[in-house]
Amino acid sequence: MSQFELLPLRCGHIVDHPVESFLYRTKTSELRIDAPCIAWLLRSPTDLILVDTGPGTRVQAPQHYRSNDPDDLLPLELVRVGIKPDAIKTVILTHLHNDHVGGAEHFPEATFYVQLKELQEAVWPVPFQRPIYEVNRRGHAPAWTSILDRYVALDGDTAICPGVSTVMLPGHTSGSQGVLVDTNAGPHLLPGDLVPLADNWKANGASWIPNGNHTDLYACERSFQRLAALGATVLPSHDPRVFDHATYPLPQLAQDTA
Repeated sequence: MSQFELLPLRCGHIVDHPVESFLYRTKTSELRIDAPCIAWLLRSPTDLILVDTGPGTRVQAPQHYRSNDPDDLLPLELVRVGIKPDAIKTVILTHLHNDHVGGAEHFPEATFYVQLKELQEAVWPVPFQRPIYEVNRRGHAPAWTSILDRYVALDGDTAICPGVSTVMLPGHTSGSQGVLVDTNAGPHLLPGDLVPLADNWKANGASWIPNGNHTDLYACERSFQRLAALGATVLPSHDPRVFDHATYPLPQLAQDTA
């Protein structure tokens, strides 16, 4: 079975964002951060997969760019790790919010894997989520519609290739999915926005905290229980601390399991 390394790519930011909005009913003393929008490059000797595509260019999503950011972060990140966009043939989308799908058009050769429930949700979301699916502006085509001819609509957990599979994790949206990845230090899980910060996920029996932006708290609880049962290393979707390391798994963990 292929074993992957995971490389986080910084694609934009949720600028000056209150931390407590990621942590449902938790007070954090007015702490605010520039929360990164993260795409993940999964790389093995035989496969290359991208998970999420960030918000797109500054023109597309000015709210996700700081004043000193380049105008299009994702292509620069790919250059940094030696990958051309047309080399990406497989993209897995955890969900269709604009900060996760806006950069999809960078990948003209890719097929996009998303849950059927998420496509249905995107067409007619609950009112408070319409802006982040971009279906609230007359005459504006949401980013997720630009690749309608290249979706594979999944119906639940699905093996994408040896070593990579999708895992249903609803709650943030009804069609949210995570990505389970085999590595030489055991399974790693990209949970999408079920776990935006490391503080949302507290393993070993401690309490977990839902994302403040959610559609179903019961579904969040069931998804957290599923994470616990999987026993994987969980990598958050918007945590600046992810970039403390250039690749995962961490070298020491890999050595310990060799």
